[in-house]
Amino acid sequence: MATATASPALRRDRVLADRFGGTLVREAVLVVAGTLVLTLMARLSVPLPFTPIPVSLGTLGALSVGALGGARRSLLSVALYTALGVAGAPVFAEDHVGWAFASFGYVLGYALVALIAGAAAERGWDRKPHTMLAASVVSLFSVYATGLAWMIPFTHMGLADGIAKGLAPFVVGDLLKAAVAAGAFPVIRSLTRR
Repeated sequence: MATATASPALRRDRVLADRFGGTLVREAVLVVAGTLVLTLMARLSVPLPFTPIPVSLGTLGALSVGALGGARRSLLSVALYTALGVAGAPVFAEDHVGWAFASFGYVLGYALVALIAGAAAERGWDRKPHTMLAASVVSLFSVYATGLAWMIPFTHMGLADGIAKGLAPFVVGDLLKAAVAAGAFPVIRSLTRR
């Protein structure tokens, strides 16, 4: 009995990583690569004196992993990243380890960022700047749901103070990250077309 497989010419790559996946080993390498990208970008951070949350490229890392790897791979990459940090590996911004720190909710939010960006890319939203911009804004701002939900009770702040310290200082930066993604990912996709 013959098994049906799609030839490379007939296969439709929904996200860029689909070109490299397929076998269990390749899929595992892609997940680990996504974790490495997220780790490197999250470690690029600057502490702010007026908030317990640093400025980090972690959200852009999660968005990038999602847009390039798709929803499933990116969720696995974020899960591995989070598990490594909780276990004590120095992968989080500002050398945090474990889970008992104010910005851990934002780390948990990376899963939402990656999932939304990955699902959008799988639907072709990474191919045009305006759709990638919309996906990026929704993706990046989703991190505040878990970030604020964790930070406010962890630091014993009120809602207004939490928003002032955990959301407001980062809006402009996240809009810039969304603009970078909207400009970069359609170009990356067009350069990698067969």
